[in-house]
Amino acid sequence: MTNTRRPLTWADLTPREQMSLRIAVHESSHAIAGALLGGIVRSAVLTDSRVWGVDGLTTFDEVPQGSSPAIAYAGPFGEARWLEGRHPSQRTMHALMRGSGHGDHTAICAAATAADVYGFGDTAAEARRTVPPLLERAWPAVINLAKKIQLDGEAIHDDVCKALGITDGGGRSSSQLASLRAGLRRAPPIAAPA
Repeated sequence: MTNTRRPLTWADLTPREQMSLRIAVHESSHAIAGALLGGIVRSAVLTDSRVWGVDGLTTFDEVPQGSSPAIAYAGPFGEARWLEGRHPSQRTMHALMRGSGHGDHTAICAAATAADVYGFGDTAAEARRTVPPLLERAWPAVINLAKKIQLDGEAIHDDVCKALGITDGGGRSSSQLASLRAGLRRAPPIAAPA
């Protein structure tokens, strides 16, 4: 008789473990989108504090001008895509913007206000158009990086490049990132559990 265990399911996790996974995907989405748009990721961090709960933060050493709204939108969108699949509902997006993505919502609104003042156009609409196809092309990288963040609590730019299969260091002049953005190259597949 063999003793086989069934794989864990979402229902087997505690609410705190579920939130930890969601935030890992959220922060991974910020990092992957930021790198794809030419940014250099300083770190994507997941914290789990008894006092403050589960939280995350992704920071960049540099981002191309005008890409901040899309990078901010990527976190909630990635989390929603992970929860609901390829086409998350507007209801879920609004709930996330009020919940785990409240800081992202503030950043998008601030960018939209600056755009209105300086005449740059509708940055929120541009983010909604840019991010879904970008993350869809790189979805395996989002999941692989989220695993890294979940296990280690942090990922840096080198980890993002590894998840994307980028060997030229990324950044604005990366031809490999340009190929990924254009759909001419694929992100490495989702890694099997160890």
